[in-house]
Amino acid sequence: MLERYLGQIAVVVALLMGGAYWRMQDPEQPVVEVIEAAAPVVAPVRTRVDAVMTKCVRKGPTTRVEGLVRNLGTLHVTRVTVQSIWKRGDGSVVDTGLIYAIGEDQTLAPGEDAMFSDTTDLRGVERCNVRALDWWSDE
Repeated sequence: MLERYLGQIAVVVALLMGGAYWRMQDPEQPVVEVIEAAAPVVAPVRTRVDAVMTKCVRKGPTTRVEGLVRNLGTLHVTRVTVQSIWKRGDGSVVDTGLIYAIGEDQTLAPGEDAMFSDTTDLRGVERCNVRALDWWSDE
């Protein structure tokens, strides 16, 4: 009687093994093509100006400060104003002044420097300092 069902058992075992093999296979994944486009690298647009004192000299009643204004940004700047700071020996501020280092009809290109100077006849001035106060970019 076993011989009678042996063919059917062989077919069922073959089907089970085929089903197990089919389930073990990874299903085909759809092919998705990703195209990456590199964005152009654009330098950040910025304006940055710095003022550096190079000399502070008292000669008679007059104190003179000299320095450089530097364009550290990526754009041309114009109308650059620098503040001169006049101090006593203890560091207290006596007065301040305003210097137009770059005028309205001039420009300072990125990476360039320009010289400036200011004087005062105030008594008690022993030290100087400067700082960039304001600037414009028309770009």
